[in-house]
Amino acid sequence: MRMANAPPSVLIVDDEPLARTRLKALCERTRLFGEIRLANGGRQAVEKIRRLQPDILLLDVDMPDFSGLKVAEFCLDLAQMPEIIFTTAHSTYAVQAFRLEATDYLLKPVKESLLREAVERAIANRARDENNREPDVVQRLWVQDGNGALQLNVPDIQWVEAERDYMRLYLPGRSFLVHQSMRSLERLLPDELFVRVHRSTIVRRDCIAEIRRKGRKRYVILQDGNQLPIGPRYAERIAGTAQAGRLGESDTVTE
Repeated sequence: MRMANAPPSVLIVDDEPLARTRLKALCERTRLFGEIRLANGGRQAVEKIRRLQPDILLLDVDMPDFSGLKVAEFCLDLAQMPEIIFTTAHSTYAVQAFRLEATDYLLKPVKESLLREAVERAIANRARDENNREPDVVQRLWVQDGNGALQLNVPDIQWVEAERDYMRLYLPGRSFLVHQSMRSLERLLPDELFVRVHRSTIVRRDCIAEIRRKGRKRYVILQDGNQLPIGPRYAERIAGTAQAGRLGESDTVTE
């Protein structure tokens, strides 16, 4: 993971040596990157993502050992997900790629101008994540309500759950669907109020009544009685919430 204001690092993932070499040369010509690393397939990519924590992935889709789509699914569970730019000869995976929160989808042979645009967009996304959000951005959210639109107060949202291509926002007594990715919605919700507990779930911190363990699985129990699973990669975030005393004096963490 790069230091603040440093050029982003990139991991190029492709099972074809010539494709890796060409993409590396394109990346060098853009002069936008710091470290440029290579992976010869999906499995090696997962290992290097864990170890190197690259800022950006240039990711092929069709690889024999482990597809690029599976690599992207793995990245969804990371505390800090890299920006993903798919580079592939196949146009048929574009819808799946954007459902996996890809920054861009480039067809081979990749043009330098399009790569530069995609990388600049990825850098802008990462900078937006690192900067403080403006207060008016996170206080209200527009949703569809019948034939019209309704403005929600963000602090009224109790929890959020992925539902196919939508996010369902749960408020007291009702819920709303919004056509937005989990990642983009997470960017809008203030960290001091919300915590992501699973790849498909975000919870308002003060709605958590208890954390329970059942066998090897952990769950958050909400004040209204709903029970939501905690993803393995998000357990540390929840533990931090409990240790900070945000569950309330009468709440317990059951080990």
